[in-house]
Amino acid sequence: MQAAERAITPEGTSHDAGLAQEIIGLYEAEPDLITLPAALFAGVGRLIDADVVTYSEFHHTSGEFRSLLSVEDDPARRAEGIAAYARHMHSHAFWRYDPAFFGERALRESDFFSDEEFLALPIAREVFLPSNARHIMSIVMRHEAYVLTINGFRTIGRTAFSDAARDRLEAFRPHIMRSYRQAFQRTLATLTPTDRLRIAFPELTPRQLEVGSWIARGKSNEDIATILDVGVDTVKAHVKAIHAKVGADGRLAIAVIAHTIPPFARMPPLWRIGEDVWAGAAQRERDRPRRAS
Repeated sequence: MQAAERAITPEGTSHDAGLAQEIIGLYEAEPDLITLPAALFAGVGRLIDADVVTYSEFHHTSGEFRSLLSVEDDPARRAEGIAAYARHMHSHAFWRYDPAFFGERALRESDFFSDEEFLALPIAREVFLPSNARHIMSIVMRHEAYVLTINGFRTIGRTAFSDAARDRLEAFRPHIMRSYRQAFQRTLATLTPTDRLRIAFPELTPRQLEVGSWIARGKSNEDIATILDVGVDTVKAHVKAIHAKVGADGRLAIAVIAHTIPPFARMPPLWRIGEDVWAGAAQRERDRPRRAS
């Protein structure tokens, strides 16, 4: 049985009630890609008693990444730290966050360096120690074109992460991975036909997106012309352009694409797409009439 398939039972969680509680809480939260980082900051922080938790994603297709912290930080100092990290990350496999190297393990800096060795490392002196970070434990996961890294940090003066903390994080890892996959699906499920067409086919003009979205809702050319207050011939021209750009042959094909196409094959990272989508959803929510209390 794979780790990700283990039931949440006393045997599967080493009788760790705290671990079971965090697993249940993560599933109950049903996070999307926007809310998942905060959920993991809280859960991982409690589970391994970390002072700071980071959530980082790298998108291989675009080369883009995002890295979020559980605490406020100085943007300028953080930029310096990222630049220093890039200079020194190839000094050891632990710093590269390669999924093949990490596998299903939670790894600590103490697994590879003595106290004296760590304190002498350029990456420690330029990246971690200036931020008051002394002890590090990490897990790395791959999902499609994405690599997700979760780091827990303890500050200078605290004890190192124990074997028990490592075991808890390793046991939590498959549930993080499953929640990450589910977050992708929840993000995808929130996209409207217009969102999907815009994301999958950025070459469509705003007016073509409007026309395509109404086609997806089953409207005729005459209906769309009335809705948009344009001539029927103008709508027909837009429909013809949509056919050419999306490779669809007919109105039904456009509707099917708008409702079903996965919009991630040649697009920016999903988290960046999601930010725009959520912004629109938030505005729609603000504009929605409220019930009187």
